[in-house]
Amino acid sequence: MEYRIFRLIDQHTFDTKWKEKNNVEHRTDIYFLLFEDEFGLKLRNKKKLELKKRQQRLQNGQEYWIKTLHSNKKSSIDKLESIIDILKQSNENHLIDRFHSIQPMILCYLKKYRQQSLLNFNLSYELTGFRLQFIRANDQQQIGTDLYFETMCIEHSTSNSIDENVVRDFTQELCQPMGYPEFLNREYKKLMD
Repeated sequence: MEYRIFRLIDQHTFDTKWKEKNNVEHRTDIYFLLFEDEFGLKLRNKKKLELKKRQQRLQNGQEYWIKTLHSNKKSSIDKLESIIDILKQSNENHLIDRFHSIQPMILCYLKKYRQQSLLNFNLSYELTGFRLQFIRANDQQQIGTDLYFETMCIEHSTSNSIDENVVRDFTQELCQPMGYPEFLNREYKKLMD
């Protein structure tokens, strides 16, 4: 189970707090905007195709995600058909239909800087700063301007729910918890409204 929240930050905070920080993992993930909150399809570090499916969402916002596809074959945004072939091999026909129905395909580039640490009770804590860009796949044109966010997440190493007291202590902010797919769908909708 995981409990994740997002908050908007400005470019200066991103540049000074994250880009100049040592000892953090950094990579660029490319998410496919599928307009479905239950599926997260991305190219991890712009190379490896991953698909996560939300299996459960508790009333307090905790979510249980399972990784159903982790391709070791290198993929590329320049070859969307190769990504569709991987989805075909995994019998992800529903997502293939989404790929064909969403034209142009919208890509979400997230340049991430991430710190992780272990807490007690089989919990881990993650804090990530990222720059978000929405890009049309057909012409590689950006939609809107760069956006900057931080996301905080606590995650249980199993499918067990996270204790309510830990969740309450985790966030003092009034943020709605959600996973990356739902967050990206909402931010794109805000941009287009």
